[in-house]
Amino acid sequence: MAMDSHPIVLRRPATYGVVLNANAGKVTPRLARRIERAVGSDHVFLSETEDHAREILKTCLERGYHTVFAGGGDGTILQAVNTLRELGGDHVPAVGVLRLGTGNALARHLGSGHPLRELARFERAHVDYHRIQVPLIEQNGRLFPFGGMGVEGAVLNDYVDLKRAWAGTRWAKLFSGLSGYLCAGFGKTVPRFLSRPIPEIEIINRGGPAWRIGTGGVPLADPIPTGGVLYRGPASNVGVGTTPIIGYGLRYFPYAQREPGRFQLRILNFTPLMCVRYILAAARGTLHHPECHDFYADRVQVRSSHAMPLQLGGDAHGHTHSATFSLHEQPVTFIGRG
Repeated sequence: MAMDSHPIVLRRPATYGVVLNANAGKVTPRLARRIERAVGSDHVFLSETEDHAREILKTCLERGYHTVFAGGGDGTILQAVNTLRELGGDHVPAVGVLRLGTGNALARHLGSGHPLRELARFERAHVDYHRIQVPLIEQNGRLFPFGGMGVEGAVLNDYVDLKRAWAGTRWAKLFSGLSGYLCAGFGKTVPRFLSRPIPEIEIINRGGPAWRIGTGGVPLADPIPTGGVLYRGPASNVGVGTTPIIGYGLRYFPYAQREPGRFQLRILNFTPLMCVRYILAAARGTLHHPECHDFYADRVQVRSSHAMPLQLGGDAHGHTHSATFSLHEQPVTFIGRG
């Protein structure tokens, strides 16, 4: 799924704003002051809560900013996207990404580096910068570039619990970031799932024609029509993505941009020990296995025999027996390096 882009040209006075998540670990008072000096304090905002962020983004719309830079992790970026869409409809500013989170999936996908350097390059209208149209997926009104049901959501839930339990202690850094995810996955998720049955899944195509993905991302013949069953059987994880990277540079959806108008659907029927065995291949985008099933689709309904953890864009959203994932009709404009 290719991204459409074209060069941007910017000039003073500043017509863009910067919204920083004050709760993000990398958003320090010193960094905030440096960004204020670079951009102008009138155009830099620190959000304390989701409600506060909503008021700030409303102000950005009222000021007519053509671009809003969001500083934080993927959750912060997607909160800005979803709030701007809710408040402004389809006529919203482009969204810039300042790499100040942990997984930084969107920042990596868009080529974003150090926040001050990125803002300086943007200020100079550097030729590398483009407005990039990124298709997103919708579930229950929320937009995101990757998400799903199953083991990934369980690891995320265990990571959040572990991070909260050790917050404020000398071991807090160990249980934060990538090391925290590994501790959660190997220490809590895998042992717990060893004693649980793998859920039975049914996935129905609710959109246009869907295709099973063959070697090298090539769609196989014989499309699956609307109403057809894409998969029925046991599955430990069901994932959808429009960007290859899901965080920390892991290329879990290597075919996400190969077929215009479709996202990649990936179904794993893996035991917990198989998840461990093939984790590196999945991270590199080279996973091939008879129990790894990949499809191109634009709308699917997932039904599960057991409630499964749901994660959207790296944020936990409880447990569910059923979810519908749809390609949103309008891509979101991000600022990145084309």
